[in-house]
Amino acid sequence: MGRLSELKGVERPVTEWLSKMGWTFRSNEDLKAYKRPFSNPVLEDMLIERTAHINKISPAVARVAVEQLLQNLNNPVPILGNELFLDKLASHVTITVEGDDIDVHFIDYENIWENDFTVTNQYWVQGYKMVKTDIVLLVNGIPLVPIEAKQRARKGTNWLEGVAQFSTYDQRADKLYMCHCFGVACNGRIAKYGIPGASSSYFNEWKSTLLDVSQSNPILAPANDLCRTYQDEKDGLWNFDVDRLPNGEILERMKLGIIGLLQPARVLDIVKYFMVFERTEGKIVKKVARYQQLRAANKIAERVISSDLKQGVIWHTQGSGKSLTMLYTAFKLRQSKALKDPTVYIVVDRKDLREQIGGTFDDCEFPNARTVNNIGDLKYIIDKAPAGVFITTIQKFRELGNRQDLRDNVIILIDEAHRSQYGDFQIELQNVLPNAKRFAFTGTPIPKTHQEFGIVRQKGEHEYYLDRYSIQDAIDDGATKPIRYTFGPQEWFLDKEKLKQGYDEITAELDEDEKMLVEKKVQAWKVFLKHPERIQTLAKDIAEDYRSVVEPQGYKAQVVACDKEACVLYYNELLKYFDRSEISIIFSTGAYDEGEKYELYKDHYKEDSERKKLIKQFKRRITEEEQKLGNNLKVFIVCNMLLTGFDAPIEQTMYLDSPIRDHNLLQAVARTNRPYDDKVSKLSKEFGRIVDYIGVFQNYKDALNYDPEDIGEFEDVESLVATFPKVLYDAFKPFEDIQLEDTYECAMNIVRKLTELDHGKFENSFREVVQLWESISPHPKLREHKEKYLWLNEIYEIYLEEFKRVDFDAEIYAAKTRKLIQETSKLINFKGHLPEIKIDSDYLNKLKETKLNPSDKAEKIIRDIETVIRQNEVNSAIYVEFQTRLDDLIKRKQEQSLAIEEILNQLGILYNELDEVASLPQRMGFPDKGTFEMFTLIKNASKVDFKEELAKDFVLTAFENVIKKKIYIGWQDVPREYERLQSDMELLSVNPKFEELQIDGQKELWERIMKAILQNYSLN
Repeated sequence: MGRLSELKGVERPVTEWLSKMGWTFRSNEDLKAYKRPFSNPVLEDMLIERTAHINKISPAVARVAVEQLLQNLNNPVPILGNELFLDKLASHVTITVEGDDIDVHFIDYENIWENDFTVTNQYWVQGYKMVKTDIVLLVNGIPLVPIEAKQRARKGTNWLEGVAQFSTYDQRADKLYMCHCFGVACNGRIAKYGIPGASSSYFNEWKSTLLDVSQSNPILAPANDLCRTYQDEKDGLWNFDVDRLPNGEILERMKLGIIGLLQPARVLDIVKYFMVFERTEGKIVKKVARYQQLRAANKIAERVISSDLKQGVIWHTQGSGKSLTMLYTAFKLRQSKALKDPTVYIVVDRKDLREQIGGTFDDCEFPNARTVNNIGDLKYIIDKAPAGVFITTIQKFRELGNRQDLRDNVIILIDEAHRSQYGDFQIELQNVLPNAKRFAFTGTPIPKTHQEFGIVRQKGEHEYYLDRYSIQDAIDDGATKPIRYTFGPQEWFLDKEKLKQGYDEITAELDEDEKMLVEKKVQAWKVFLKHPERIQTLAKDIAEDYRSVVEPQGYKAQVVACDKEACVLYYNELLKYFDRSEISIIFSTGAYDEGEKYELYKDHYKEDSERKKLIKQFKRRITEEEQKLGNNLKVFIVCNMLLTGFDAPIEQTMYLDSPIRDHNLLQAVARTNRPYDDKVSKLSKEFGRIVDYIGVFQNYKDALNYDPEDIGEFEDVESLVATFPKVLYDAFKPFEDIQLEDTYECAMNIVRKLTELDHGKFENSFREVVQLWESISPHPKLREHKEKYLWLNEIYEIYLEEFKRVDFDAEIYAAKTRKLIQETSKLINFKGHLPEIKIDSDYLNKLKETKLNPSDKAEKIIRDIETVIRQNEVNSAIYVEFQTRLDDLIKRKQEQSLAIEEILNQLGILYNELDEVASLPQRMGFPDKGTFEMFTLIKNASKVDFKEELAKDFVLTAFENVIKKKIYIGWQDVPREYERLQSDMELLSVNPKFEELQIDGQKELWERIMKAILQNYSLN
């Protein structure tokens, strides 16, 4: 068994860190003073006491307010109960006292140390089932943050196990679920936070090292040895740091996450300002801010409230949640008492972005927020100067005349500020709102953004970004995926000079109609791009690539053409390879299209409603149900539309045939990098993909015109092709001396070699090969490696067959590999296993009669003992001990530390004991199989010197005093009886007589004990 326990390796250090951050540790014994019944997740007496103190009211009045708050925990819909509960917690409830209405607050957000911050271990809550959370953070007695702590050294255990436990909260203990804010899962190596019930992909690390100094922070106390602290020379903000490796990488990732996220002031900040409940497609989705969202919103709020500086740039890369960041920012500004009911304008430069952001605010039911309908509406707003949040396009400010709003509590949040947010538009905007503070949000900044919205500090120092979250940051966090590019047919690359000429003619300064006027002229570079033979060649390449690479994995794609005419040319040519239901053009309806152009485009003009319907269809995975509903859409063909502000995670590939660059290029390729998890096929998007037909990526850093540190590296498929042979060679190296052929001897040699390998490393190397193959297939250079790749897949099949547990999830092969295996099944259909011998009392004698050599006989016994263990370990804990002994013999066989004859002798002894296991309980003095099972489970889980007699006494006492008194016919079908029995068992384990066994708090052990009780003591 491992020597690193959850208690000492995770729970204890986390609790100690929290105690140095301002949380007071209270044990279960300490909390008994509050007489909380397990059915109530809240320490109600403590909450009443703190509510009375905070509001300076009597305990009797506080009790009335608390009862009104806790009524929300009776909601039959847990997510609604949670929303209402947190809303009251962030604000207040109003009650009537002696004829007067008073607002009662449950948390003091202005003087946070007036609150009680408690951290405790093993917090029990009884719902439909009993839940016992490893660590809980309570504010004024409310369990706001449950923490599931897992042991890092135990095989197969990680933070994902904690996420899985969180996912049951709403069903097992709905009241605990309804009063939490967010959950944390950690395992000694890492800590991730998210919403219980959400999938693991929505749990994130907290990576910001900023300290919350809005009020006194214990971490900054001179005597506090929790971590190193320092004040940043550039921005003056206080930070902390943890131990790092010599190369600068963070060693204590879990500690960084715990300190960064769980400072008491930060937890309260999240409760009050950084939670949303989003309504989308009939569902309610709870979201908690990610670290860059909270960091940016707080920096803006700090600058607006406490600084004379009036502007700043927020660069958060595409896909990082800018719309929600703007929502959090607006909400915090609107809640500020210092700003005296401010007005926030959210300014965009396109109608679709206004709808997108307005939709985000609507979905989250943001108070006092609305879109500006028209010029007249904006004039009314300026004239009447109401407080609120107003979402509008920047173009409307051109038509306001001399109207002005001179208030100084106006804040402008400008979205996608790299485009038309400066020049004449900015002059008009600043003329109307001369005293407003302006903050530019952009996913793709350009120098003019810095000039317009940056800050020049003393000594000429330039603040380029108030907050920055780069492409590489997003990739490292898993918020976006890496982008890989490959080239189309080389002979059709556009000449670099023509590319430059084309780009000079394409300018972001023009709106859609002005671009149409410019494009009336004939440009040589476009004539080249739209050459009929070129379109034919590339359309065929697109079709072949999509069918072989993209479609098998269920993903979708965009074709980006240089103009509307090129879109139609591609569409007509692609109809040779696609059904009309599979492809669609999306472009704007031009006011200046006439004659031949109008005839060419008219069939592809779409009303807003039709365009929205197609976009909605495009975002959905193609299934039989979708096809029955008329949705078979797989490819969009575009020129300008859907290159920005279009978020479809299912899009993986972009076929690029337009000479875009700089921020336009960065925004375009970002359409492919959104994470996507398919719950049906279990496939996850590993990367976004660009097929470049125009040569933009020949020198993409010049085309993007960004600092390489900002954009990170785009991976070239050709370079990946070059690395594949080595990755395949490294995975295959252990088997290089085996003659690979369809024979029994080959299979035995593979099995022998597999017994010598570290199985974890083998699985990882195999996965790396498969994922790389999926990335670059069907590149022609892979052909020479195909047979070896297929053999590696066959070796993996043998590995699964011979070594893995029966519950192992073998769903590893991605779509293209599965297809390849099916197409080449002749190569891999052999299964050269060891001879079949019936496992019975005469097994060893029959084995002696075979012609196997001693080594193969040993392999045969090993495999068959493992088969018996796999079939029975679910029902009996004793088999775990047999597996441990078997593993030792396998190791000694590999090390050749014992002669093969002695190995065979000991294997025979082990097999005979295994065969006699049915009589073992009686021989050891246990009254029945059930008590023996519980004893064995405790023995196997023992992390200290095993106290055999004490463990035996515990299970016999449990049998006589708990189990026999609790069971009756049908008890196992009554959830509350099951829970009561488990509670009584666990309470017995903390009796001073049995504390030395140290089995309290071992969740996995208790799950196994209860399973054993069900199997052995169920009565029908």
